[in-house]
Amino acid sequence: MNRIVAIIRPYRLPQTREALRGCSGIVQVTAQEVRGYGMQKDHLESYSGDDAGMDFLPKIRLELLVEPEFAEEAMMTVMKEGRTGRIGDGKIFLIHGEDPRPV
Repeated sequence: MNRIVAIIRPYRLPQTREALRGCSGIVQVTAQEVRGYGMQKDHLESYSGDDAGMDFLPKIRLELLVEPEFAEEAMMTVMKEGRTGRIGDGKIFLIHGEDPRPV
């Protein structure tokens, strides 16, 4: 199994989720509301160890457990539906070889 972790804008979740329904090989999908900052408008130029001035922006952390042969298709779907083309769209990570058995 492969795990895909994507950080997307909250308003892109419904269309991303709908597009993922058409993908094969997806075993599990989890979405969490998270907050973060980066190169978007509220990014600090320097970080001094004091995060009192940071304004974290709402995002969605989307995790997918996918059969290895369908990982690229699922990643491309998330990128296509989650991307706006502007700074702050988020990140996507592919982790190979996850063991899906619960501990």
